[in-house]
Amino acid sequence: METSCFSTRGLVGALLLALSSVAQEISHSPESTTIFLNQSAVFTCMTRGGVTLWRVNGTQRELLLPILRDLVVSETTSEGVVMQTLTIPARAQYNGTRVQCVSAIVGVSLVESDNVTLTIQGQLSAVAGLSAVSNANSVIISWSAPFSLDVTGVDPDIWYSVLIYNVTDENNPTAILCTDCINITETHYTFTPDYLSPCHVYNLSVIPLNGAGQGESSPSITITIGKPTFIRTHIKALCDDDVAVTYEHREMVDEYILHGVSDMDLQNISLSSNHRVSTYTLSANKNFNIFFEVFTAAGPVNVSHVTFTTYDVQSLSVEEEEGGVLVRGEFMSGSRATGCLVVLQGPPSCPDIFRALPRSQSQDTVSTTVPVPPSTYTVYGYDLEENGLPNTMPAILLENQILINSDADKVKPSFYLKSASISQRGSTVVIDCEFSEVYPEASCVLVYREYGSPLLTVVDIPQLFDFPVSITVDSPENYTVALFGKNGATGLDEEPLVYTKFSGSGNNLFVYKVFGKLSQQ
Repeated sequence: METSCFSTRGLVGALLLALSSVAQEISHSPESTTIFLNQSAVFTCMTRGGVTLWRVNGTQRELLLPILRDLVVSETTSEGVVMQTLTIPARAQYNGTRVQCVSAIVGVSLVESDNVTLTIQGQLSAVAGLSAVSNANSVIISWSAPFSLDVTGVDPDIWYSVLIYNVTDENNPTAILCTDCINITETHYTFTPDYLSPCHVYNLSVIPLNGAGQGESSPSITITIGKPTFIRTHIKALCDDDVAVTYEHREMVDEYILHGVSDMDLQNISLSSNHRVSTYTLSANKNFNIFFEVFTAAGPVNVSHVTFTTYDVQSLSVEEEEGGVLVRGEFMSGSRATGCLVVLQGPPSCPDIFRALPRSQSQDTVSTTVPVPPSTYTVYGYDLEENGLPNTMPAILLENQILINSDADKVKPSFYLKSASISQRGSTVVIDCEFSEVYPEASCVLVYREYGSPLLTVVDIPQLFDFPVSITVDSPENYTVALFGKNGATGLDEEPLVYTKFSGSGNNLFVYKVFGKLSQQ
């Protein structure tokens, strides 16, 4: 029995001696890891010449069982190298966990890796500093990003969704009004009029998102869309963008009837009233003919009529002078329009002539001389909105045609475009713009209009586009097509760099180029 016992001890000693003679090492150590909540962290250790163990927060993993059953170890061996992985689920309680790999030979030696750390990025807190700047055309909101760890090493690690609630819409006050403000990466966003209605109040909030999911929503802020208030006789602004017609009665009345015909709508409103003032709200950017009828028990006591425009351009005059015509536009007091676009429509065979009249907000009247060939013209005037682009419907259509006898002058060069061209390929119109390097924020504005139609089509093309750009126009020979230079700060050039009208054969009939008169080609 003693001999047998001695032999066993000798075998263990020989085994320990053999293990100690192997080159013991950790050839690959685990590394600190940062991951999102609810993912899994995998730590890898490769050893040779010992038994691989793991310490978690300084304690051998096996001693932590069965409490931490979700810390899983797997092992593979190849050519004497043992590779073990320790997988830790990214749960909140494991944030900051220290991990160490150990290669052990019992009773002989230990080889230890450095302690590494598991850091877990959880769901994000709310963004800070949410603010908004609004005008009649857009709302720009901005905010500061919440604290976040760099998890992926590749930007971005945070996305944002902007929620906008229409407080004014009682039927659907919590509607999300946009789809392209989801998962944006910048800390700002611009709402366009597509999502905003004049005279409406909105609540805005921002939700941050990362790999852990949706973060905390920010406190909401409130904005109101509109233009400055202005007042005219019996007409004033009820809210910033719509216009109210107010009729002041001299006596108490039983019924108040307003009939209004606009260039877009037919209004026929009957209001009961026991007040001396009755009010009805008209939409912005329309022309109205309004008829008032006031009734008492004894019958009608007053009938009156007024014409009114809710466009910024209130009146337009054109007078012939040497070198063309003098065009003068009058703007509504308090208007934020950047100016007026004037269109002179001549014979059907000739292109329309475009001219922008820029203004500062302190100007109620602007004027300029427009060089035009001798002909008879119908004159349209369009608001230039705060973004520098023309409204698609005219504010003014002069009832009387203008007869011009003097000859046209040369076109001024563009400040923002070096050159521009318009060509026709069947029903396709090809636009090419070359920009000045001095104005990197410039764009090329395409304006086209069918002969006799008041409606403009306006396309703002940034220089980031790959020129030439093609558009399809049904019956292009009926249209005048013009290209303006535009700068984000100062708006349109006063004159288009080039404009043209096409023939039915696809060849240019008339072209008006920089430094060139209107000529047949």
